[in-house]
Amino acid sequence: MVFLLLAPKFFMKKKNNNSTDKLILHISKILEINKNELIKKNNFSKIDTYDSLKHLEIITAIDKIFGRKIKLTGDLSKLSSVKEILTFIKKNSN
Repeated sequence: MVFLLLAPKFFMKKKNNNSTDKLILHISKILEINKNELIKKNNFSKIDTYDSLKHLEIITAIDKIFGRKIKLTGDLSKLSSVKEILTFIKKNSN
């Protein structure tokens, strides 16, 4: 009985985690860095391969993965870490 009550929340989190994992993996490929190292960084500018074009690729990846579920508005240049991106997505999700 408890499983049935918890099941919808579990699957909702699972789907969101899949999108989050997919985004982190995509960003790590863009920046040519290990996924675990990427998560540890508090600012993309500390990664040697990061530049403004890579930032645009990251914004494009967010749009592709989350699509119309988020509103890409505001100062997107402030999205300079995985933590900031995930916070942004959470705040701007429909």
